[in-house]
Amino acid sequence: MFGLYGLVIYLGIAIIGAGIVALLVVVALAVGLVTHPIRTLALVFHKLAVLAAGLALILALVVWFCTDHAKPDFVPCFWGSVGVIVASILIRVFAEWILERPTRAERRAMKRAAASTFDSHL
Repeated sequence: MFGLYGLVIYLGIAIIGAGIVALLVVVALAVGLVTHPIRTLALVFHKLAVLAAGLALILALVVWFCTDHAKPDFVPCFWGSVGVIVASILIRVFAEWILERPTRAERRAMKRAAASTFDSHL
């Protein structure tokens, strides 16, 4: 009987920990949306694209190996999953480009640094 109580305690601790992590994620997203809205949205789309591609890959494999290919719902389900994977790759590439691109403040600082080195050589 103690094993059941221990399991309940461990599950309770895990649920509380997951709640704290979820709260921290919400706070981080709120702060990110205020300070860097485009980068935060790109990061969210980056993560969602990975999740969608992973789930679509699992669905495509399940449909390919566990479904009769002669059924009429095989083609739209399989090729729909492939389409989601391709779209997720494109979304992830675009989001990665946004995340790697320097911010406006960083570009200004690079211009100032380039101008100061140019002026010091004169």
